[in-house]
Amino acid sequence: MGVTIKDVAKKAGVSIATVSMVVNDKAGHITPKTKRKVLDAIKELDYRPNFTARSLVRKASNTIGLLVPDITNPYFAELAKSLETALNQAGYITFLCNTFEESEREERYVNELISRAVDGLIICGLTSLETTIFASLKERRIPYLILDNRFSAENFSIHADDFAGGELAAKHLIENGHTKTLFVGSQNHYINIEQRYQGFKSVMDKHKLETNYLDTELTRVGGQKIAETVFKMDITAVFCSNDLIAIGLYDAAAKQKLTIPGDLSIIGYDNITFTSIVKPHLTTIQQPVHMLAEKACYHLLQMIHTPDYFFYKEILPVSLVSRDSVLAQ
Repeated sequence: MGVTIKDVAKKAGVSIATVSMVVNDKAGHITPKTKRKVLDAIKELDYRPNFTARSLVRKASNTIGLLVPDITNPYFAELAKSLETALNQAGYITFLCNTFEESEREERYVNELISRAVDGLIICGLTSLETTIFASLKERRIPYLILDNRFSAENFSIHADDFAGGELAAKHLIENGHTKTLFVGSQNHYINIEQRYQGFKSVMDKHKLETNYLDTELTRVGGQKIAETVFKMDITAVFCSNDLIAIGLYDAAAKQKLTIPGDLSIIGYDNITFTSIVKPHLTTIQQPVHMLAEKACYHLLQMIHTPDYFFYKEILPVSLVSRDSVLAQ
């Protein structure tokens, strides 16, 4: 068996209660000398407190569950990093779970995290509403937030203004003389992608311009798969619903000796790191990743520490990052 709190108490020559107060940072009435003896014993014996037992006593585990659909997507990797940093600064440990956009896996992770007594949950890119996870969380009164909401759920959520992002992309293309355009969406028809399209289309409609629509995977491979179709279309510009699709089109264009933006102008969405590395640098819509993380951390902690705290939904602004992948006609 490992070192127990009883072993530490014996080594330090104090009671188990004294060790418990030091470990749980409640040693206000303990002398500095006694506290030092306990800390020295803990270090010498390499004692590690049982956090599961502590969470039962304190009714808090200082842990947060974080679900992301695809950690290999640079956008979600950056979002997870920002969330972990913000939560760590607030004194919380983050359990990261990758759902692979599978609703069954998503539900299983939530149930596992509940059993591990997490204080709260952040679900990024919700995969499906056909699930009982919300009922379970509400029944157990576990605070949760949804980021990058893909469905029109009536749940606590924070997301960027996707409709406005679509508008910005359309305005930028029109300002550069593009009248024959394409929107590339998702084969899963997520609400946030649909909002990007609706924003894009609304501006095109105002200028009495038609736009084509094409679905694919939200990946680099997805961009590569549709490239042949895209290059045959009578268009001058493409608005991709994320940067990975745009980078996939870059790959295919290079293989076919096509130039960007000479033969085709491209706008992405998310402003992941690669957008400023690929050549030409990709024009894209900036998602407020760090603001999303800060807002999520703030609201979730308020929900954890204030049971009657009410929060429903918050929409954050986006911006256009103009680079070199759009050519004026």
